[in-house]
Amino acid sequence: MLSSEKEFLFLFGWDDFFESQIPDLVSSSLFPARVICEERNLYRLQAGLNQIFWASVSGKMQFNAVSRVDYPAVGDWVMVEFPSQSDRGVIHQVLERKTIIHRKQVGSSADMQILSTNVDYAFITTSVNTDLNYRRIERYLAVARDAGSVPVILLTKADACLEDIDDVRADVQKEFPGVEIHALSKNDFEKAEFLAEYLKIGTTSIFIGSSGVGKSTLVNFLIGNEQIKTQDVRESDGKGRHTTTSRNLYVSRYGGLIIDTPGMRELQLSDHADGVRTQFSDIEDLIQSCRFSDCKHQTEPGCAIKEAIADGSLADDRWRSYQKLEAEVRHGMRKQDKVLAAEDRKIWKKRSIEAKKIGRSKKGIIKSW
Repeated sequence: MLSSEKEFLFLFGWDDFFESQIPDLVSSSLFPARVICEERNLYRLQAGLNQIFWASVSGKMQFNAVSRVDYPAVGDWVMVEFPSQSDRGVIHQVLERKTIIHRKQVGSSADMQILSTNVDYAFITTSVNTDLNYRRIERYLAVARDAGSVPVILLTKADACLEDIDDVRADVQKEFPGVEIHALSKNDFEKAEFLAEYLKIGTTSIFIGSSGVGKSTLVNFLIGNEQIKTQDVRESDGKGRHTTTSRNLYVSRYGGLIIDTPGMRELQLSDHADGVRTQFSDIEDLIQSCRFSDCKHQTEPGCAIKEAIADGSLADDRWRSYQKLEAEVRHGMRKQDKVLAAEDRKIWKKRSIEAKKIGRSKKGIIKSW
């Protein structure tokens, strides 16, 4: 039987929050492990400094699952057993998560796609070429803040910037006050002392952003080898190609854990209402200052939004971005309500099937007598 080592638990972020979830009478065959990779319904787990293995979810866990959220994701702590004479573990429980960074599933599905869990810092990476887009950054910030992770903006490929990088950084800081913003050049990673401040032992960070912004190059530096393939950006449009194909958790050179993610061509919001409210708290405050509580911000007198746009204190494109994301969240939550109703039906159906099985079993016992 494998056992988790104290040094490993400390390194991988185990604390009282997770410890308190383990029942006193937990089966002696179960032990905690962290999900470091997910591939086609199989999970690569780490349960010790040198204890890495593949595992699948138990039949009971799979039967009780009603949506993707009920399955493990990279960053999760799970309770697992390793049956004798088996080369694969069995996951019996996903421990409660501190944070969940997710997006709406690509396509028409209302289901969420979990990018990672139990993340302390979310590094939003964007290169200072044509990829630098404030409205896209707002989306990433809303997602990070909704999860409860601390967002950090990384301006990558600073050496290729046609403008003074300090001026670019100042402009971005003005657009996103209160968010830590750092510039990075490929050949100066070792001089970026701020990375060590974030990636301390016991912390978990995720790197998210579009394809070709330099995430994989940076992560390769942080883990100390070229595990992740990198590709050049197309000169025609400044866009990159996907180089990372799955989410993976690594130990960084500074001791903290880092999660690399595939580049995202789109980041749709679903139930990120709290994240949008936090990201646009100034607009939320203005809305509360409107003369009428049901102000549509169009032709109504005493509209604080119109006044702010008129005097220049609120940029029109930022207002439109808020409207777009807020409408996207409302649409996503309406679809979620339908999904939740369908999930409830699935739960009752399962309970009905179980009740019928129990009933048949009791009848069999009575007949045997």
